[in-house]
This record gives sequence, structure tokens and C-alpha cells, in this order.
Amino acid sequence: MSSLLEARELRKSYSRATGLLSENGHGPQFTAVDGVSFSVETGETFAVVGEGGCGKTTLARILLRLVEPDSGDIQFDGQNLLALNGERLRRQRRQMQMIFQDPFASLNPMMRVGEIVGEPLAIHEPGLSRMARRQRVVPTLQRVGFDEDALVRYPHEFSGGQGQRIGIAGRLFCGPNSLLRTSRFPRWMFRSARRCFFYFRSCNKSLG
Repeated sequence: MSSLLEARELRKSYSRATGLLSENGHGPQFTAVDGVSFSVETGETFAVVGEGGCGKTTLARILLRLVEPDSGDIQFDGQNLLALNGERLRRQRRQMQMIFQDPFASLNPMMRVGEIVGEPLAIHEPGLSRMARRQRVVPTLQRVGFDEDALVRYPHEFSGGQGQRIGIAGRLFCGPNSLLRTSRFPRWMFRSARRCFFYFRSCNKSLG
């Protein structure tokens, strides 16, 4: 079986100094990602575990081409991801959705949850009426543990863990082949981590 996602020898470094001290980016460097290689099969749950600041989020951003690697290779669903650009890259990104560590940084505080979750439908299926979008948003919210009354509430009314689940619901409408999630889970957040794990496993089974 071919891998859905394969990374080979990914590397990324940054300059330690910025501004006047950066020497045009040629000052002292630190390595954020150093020769990372792995493969993920279709239907597999894969975790990168490490202490804060070890490069997990940078790696996830590289996989989505939000950050360009210094070297290495990324194959996604048989395609060389680093060779794509423009419209081809945008189409491919629809299959790779990222759920960020801080959910509220990616949730518009001026929009209701129903609007946030249904926004991908408004973009990718503009012909749908508002009622048709609502009929598809409600079961998606229920899939991640919310009742219909969440539709009219705002992001600030939810906890951080609930915000993560709202983010998951919005990404599911893109029909992704893979979901990338970045997060820190201290010991006292074990229950939240466990709950999110079961949501991902449920989505994995239902979406194939």
C-alpha cells in the first residue's frame, strides 16, 4: 500500500536575530526541524510527540507549505507537494486541513459558530441556500459533540477544547484526506486530549 503522506529529510532553520542585528538573515542560525522523515498510511493516526519548542508546529506548517523547508521532500497522495504552486497548490491544500494550537486565533470572533463552520460551503458551494447550508452544518456540529443551539453562539462563549472541536467541524466540509492538529496537552489537560483523540478516531472511521 502506498503512503498517503511521506516526508523525507525535512529541514528548516531560522536566524536567531531580527531587525538591525539580523545581518540580512545571515546571522547565527537555529534549527527548528532537522532531518525529519516519516510516512502515514490512509486511515492511520500518526503523532509527533515532543516538548514545547521542539519544532512540531513548524513541521506541520511545512507539510502544508505554509512554511517552505530548506531541504527535503514531501509526497502527498502520490504528488510532489513541493513542486505545486498557484491553483494546483490551493486545490491540494483542500485535502490537507490544519487545526491550530490556539483555536480562537483561527475563529472569527464576530461570526456565529454556524457561520464559521458553514463558511467552507459558502466558498466552495456558493449555490447552496442559507437553509441548505444550515441543514449540513447541524449534523457536522453534532458529530463533534454540539447541539443545534451552538449555531447562534459566538466563539468566546466556548472553552479552548470546545473551540478546537469547532475548528475540526469547519475543516470536515473540505473533505480532507488528512487532518493536521497542533496542540500542547499538559498533564492537567489529559481529559481534553483524550476527548479530542476519540473525536479524531470517530471522524476517521466515518470518513474512511
